[in-house]
Amino acid sequence: MTRRRIVHPLAIRFLNRGAIQPQLKGRWGPHFQPPSPSSIFDPTPRDVPVPSPPPITASSRRLEMFYRYGNFTMAYATLQPGMKYFEGHGGYLAYDTSLGITFVLGDPVAPQESYPGLIKSFIEKHPRSCFCQVSPQVAAILSRLGWYVSQFGADMELDLPHYNFDGPQKGKFRQAARKVEREGYTIVERSSGEIDRVSLESLSASWRATKRVKREARFLVRPMSYEDEPDVRKFYLLDPTGEVVSFVAFDPLCERGETIGYSPAIKRRSSAAPTGAEEAITKFAVERFRTEGLRVLRLGLLPFYQVEDSEFPESVRLKKVFQWLYRTGDRWIYSFRGHADFKHRYRGTLSKVYFGTFTRWRNAINLIALMRLCRFV
Repeated sequence: MTRRRIVHPLAIRFLNRGAIQPQLKGRWGPHFQPPSPSSIFDPTPRDVPVPSPPPITASSRRLEMFYRYGNFTMAYATLQPGMKYFEGHGGYLAYDTSLGITFVLGDPVAPQESYPGLIKSFIEKHPRSCFCQVSPQVAAILSRLGWYVSQFGADMELDLPHYNFDGPQKGKFRQAARKVEREGYTIVERSSGEIDRVSLESLSASWRATKRVKREARFLVRPMSYEDEPDVRKFYLLDPTGEVVSFVAFDPLCERGETIGYSPAIKRRSSAAPTGAEEAITKFAVERFRTEGLRVLRLGLLPFYQVEDSEFPESVRLKKVFQWLYRTGDRWIYSFRGHADFKHRYRGTLSKVYFGTFTRWRNAINLIALMRLCRFV
């Protein structure tokens, strides 16, 4: 059964429709008669003032938009700290700037029929803008508006109702699950309050120390949060003494106010974690999501994977840079090929994602600005 998020009707004003304030009368309001007391000792209160609903803030308004339209991989990442927003047409675009260039993160969080109007309004205000990790639908809109659109890699999706870990191609997941169980490890889902924050911070610091990029990434990879976040679910691998040695945080995917699936967003592991820790955690989470009736798991971006000639007018130089980064990026930024090989073990369905730029020729500065924005350099 799909996990449903219920919003109290008196507490939420959605988008630009405004709020019709209910005329409350006591506990029950003018349209509902209080029940007749069953005896003179009935404790039901009468004419008790009803507290006012919480104020509508910009962040709560965008969160409601996310719950309605956030069904793509980067949707929850648009809510990360430090982002800027352009609202209109019943939704928003999330963006940030670097070296004078504006970078939009993902698709609009908005009704699909509003995409053209929202994007056109945005680029009229921000003409020097690039769009990162967008869908074919948004790529086509950008192309019609004169942007140059190149393939940026691929996203992978698992159809949860029909997905399983059977067969020889997924044997490594089964082996990893048996290994951690045999060695006394346990996988648990916990809230942040149930896990020692100091140990998590220490684990994250030791994990970053093993990477070429030592700082906490942002933008294309949202930063780690040690607090509970709305509908984010975290699964931990505990060693036989109860210490956390690895964990994966899954961001929600939402549609029409319901959670329809998840996407693994943040992963950490210590040097003490057993081989196959991430595979075991993800297998555990996928099987739990499937039993809960969720529809989809999106594994996220395979950067620069199978970048080919675009279906749209593009910057040929930019395409060649993306292809070069895939071949050589593991030397100084990230192992893009190893990342793609790992995700291919899931045998999911691939779909292309795109990068749109306002210029055909001068994209070197755009890439430098994007890497600075993501804290890769």
